Amino acid sequence: SSGINAEWPLRPGFSHGKYSNYVEKAASLPELSETQATKLRILTILRMSINKRVLKYSDMLAETGLNNSRDLEQVIIQSIQHNVLDCRIDEANEQVFVNQISGYNVTVDQQDYLLNALSQWSESCRSTTEKMQNDVDIATNKLKTNMQETADFQRSVEAAKASVKKEKPVREASSAKSRKRLA
Repeated sequence: SSGINAEWPLRPGFSHGKYSNYVEKAASLPELSETQATKLRILTILRMSINKRVLKYSDMLAETGLNNSRDLEQVIIQSIQHNVLDCRIDEANEQVFVNQISGYNVTVDQQDYLLNALSQWSESCRSTTEKMQNDVDIATNKLKTNMQETADFQRSVEAAKASVKKEKPVREASSAKSRKRLA
């Protein structure tokens, strides 16, 4: 019970804060175990990923309190292995391209950002749906036109066949007369 109470001040850091916030208040907080520090660093990277899709190593190093790229990459790899971060690491340019992050607690100050992002996504979905419906309407109209043209063509072919059948006996008779005259 006393262990839980001693760690209680850490809870906000793990739900809303970043590693740099912990460092600022470290004197008044319990010391983090290596596992806790790693988890808070992972959560820090997730927190940074909410607002940005491209994260620079320099920014992540500053926020996670790590001293070198290798240690940072290890934390990023752990994030990927724990399925909380889907990203591509660009070691040459020292940046990470974030594709997706797992769910995370949103603070009051991030609600507007989240609402804006969801509104943009909703508008994008609506726009895409309208474009798709327009394409379906165009395709449906073309199909109807093609079907009508095919039906008209079939009627023309049938009319031509009927005309040829009517003319065939007349042609055969005139052809027979022509042969008789030539003979």
